[in-house]
Amino acid sequence: MEHVDTLDKHFSEPHKSFESYANERRLILGEQLRNCKKIYLDTKYWILLRNSSLGIGSDPFIRNLLESLENGVSSGDLICPIGADTFVEILKQTDEMTLLKSVSLIDHLSQGVAILFHEDRFRLEILNFVYKNLFVESSYYPPEVSVWTKLAYILGLYTPGNTFFKQEEELAMQKSFLDQMWQISLADMVNVIGITNLLTRPSLYKCSDELNRNKKQFGDNCKSFEEVFLSELASLLDYIKPQFSDMLLFLSGRFPQLQISKEDADSPQSAQLFANLIYHAFRLKRLSNELPFLHIQASLHTAIWMDTARRYKPTDIHDIFHATAALPYFDVFLTERSLKHLLTRTDMGLDRLYHCCVVAKPTEAITEIENLLAGK
Repeated sequence: MEHVDTLDKHFSEPHKSFESYANERRLILGEQLRNCKKIYLDTKYWILLRNSSLGIGSDPFIRNLLESLENGVSSGDLICPIGADTFVEILKQTDEMTLLKSVSLIDHLSQGVAILFHEDRFRLEILNFVYKNLFVESSYYPPEVSVWTKLAYILGLYTPGNTFFKQEEELAMQKSFLDQMWQISLADMVNVIGITNLLTRPSLYKCSDELNRNKKQFGDNCKSFEEVFLSELASLLDYIKPQFSDMLLFLSGRFPQLQISKEDADSPQSAQLFANLIYHAFRLKRLSNELPFLHIQASLHTAIWMDTARRYKPTDIHDIFHATAALPYFDVFLTERSLKHLLTRTDMGLDRLYHCCVVAKPTEAITEIENLLAGK
């Protein structure tokens, strides 16, 4: 791991907060990636490519796909950032050799770049929506530039705090720590966590069982797609309502005319009003693709809920989160055939709405990548 020492630089910039410095690093990264084609690989494709790199399997199209991706990354024309769900799923592997090979492949094809964690992403999307609709004269960095981060922060932005150092010393160390973390690879992270700890950690709770119980209990109450969609949207908004307080305070700090006190921002009524604004914007069809995290999640849950013959699979939640990351911010999404079917259904058209090519076959992926690199 390369050591980065930027303490002196940050001692000379005490006026710059940790948050503003972190945003600055992300925006520089986003601008660097603006003209780079972005390919999202779901976990299945990472495993297929890893196997090919190990000489496992004989599918020539997977080998050709890996070669196309490696050539595109080497030329600087494309990149394959990963999201939190890829990170979690890849680290579930129980074989040390294949785990480390997967990590090495991700380090190479992602070039250390990740997409923001779910909570940070929907916060960014909602704030951008508010800026554009309530403060037209004000600018806010678009999510397509702001959603990129480095692998160390794939699960959110964390930094040491409440130390015994002086405030200015702690701030300089926090920003210098971010610079260090900005450089580390996934292999470095695995080394720090420890391969034994990764291979022996407990399994996570499977929420698919609870979703199937709810579907069995309430599935007969389904009516129209729109009705179920709005019900799913309301549930999602209830889940994220605790986040609205910080968003309101952030907006109040940027726009004093709002005059929102912390007490008002923390009140359940304010959070509900904020949720209602979003809910009715969807209900009245005033939105197209402005809030992808909410829209894609609610749409996919609705499609699964209304299919009486389909049960939630343990991987469905990861797949839904893959889609919320891939469709709005990537050029091509390589995924399972079943998820492609949902995303490209005529009545859903999520691939068209978000201008993302969704493919399930390696041959199709090769063609799309070649077209991208050719500028078609």
